[in-house]
Amino acid sequence: MLPINGQTVRTLFAGLARRTWVVTLATLVTCVVFAASTLGSIIEASYLTPEASAAKLPAPSAPGPREPAKLAAGRPDRPDGRMLVSRNMFCSSCTPAVEVADAATTDTYTPEAILIATSVGEDPRATVRVPATEVQGSYGLGETISGIGKVDRIGWRSIDVIDDHGRRGKLDLLDRLPGGATGAATPVVAAEPDPFEGRVKKIDDHTFEVDRALIKEMVTGAVKPGSMRMLPISDKDGLKGLKLFGVKSTAIASKVGLQNGDMLSAINNNKITGAQSLLDVYTKIDTTNTLELDGTRGDKPLALTLRLK
Repeated sequence: MLPINGQTVRTLFAGLARRTWVVTLATLVTCVVFAASTLGSIIEASYLTPEASAAKLPAPSAPGPREPAKLAAGRPDRPDGRMLVSRNMFCSSCTPAVEVADAATTDTYTPEAILIATSVGEDPRATVRVPATEVQGSYGLGETISGIGKVDRIGWRSIDVIDDHGRRGKLDLLDRLPGGATGAATPVVAAEPDPFEGRVKKIDDHTFEVDRALIKEMVTGAVKPGSMRMLPISDKDGLKGLKLFGVKSTAIASKVGLQNGDMLSAINNNKITGAQSLLDVYTKIDTTNTLELDGTRGDKPLALTLRLK
């Protein structure tokens, strides 16, 4: 081993001074070694010991249902849009309808009244009749129906009323009434009087008793024959007879046994050859007691007897 003297040391430092990168590299390697050693010690002390691992790391748990995220403290709830939906967006002055409590928790009753008609609009009205008092009138919102209650709501086909005890009742246009009628006003069309009532009597399928004056009234037009038409049927030899169309149950032809499609060819054995034949029959009404009608019904002969009284 060479002896180290002052000259040798000076020579070594002189060489290092000329190679500064060697000094820099040695310094950097030394710092990295110390940093790695320090970091390893910290990790070993804090995380890798059994005690530290038990204290630092929570035990795994079985997965469970996800809980909804909670609102942060002070954060307002989501706005309720039901009031906006219930409001009439086409009416600036209208207010949303007040919700009615559930029917299971609200006292109800059946009003003894009949809803006849409703009218909705700026001034909704309801026409109501009370059978017990025979009172009928038109009522608006907030008005009181005597013996029934105050009108609380008016709709297209029903209304709500509240009585003196706070109970809520409903009247509907389609409520059934005694006898099967409904609350809606249904006009009853009176049946037209039968002009032949008591003036024609059926004896059998081919014989009828007829008021003599009825024949005269029909000829003069005082009494209409009813719903029927008579059309003349002709061939090359002339008029064959009169064919009946549109005969209904209210026509005189039906009352004396004639049907739609029947054709009359003779009266009292006198063939119908024109209007004069019918006038001849009329002139003999006062002197004859029987009119014999002959004709055809389809392909079969037809014979009817009218006894004049």
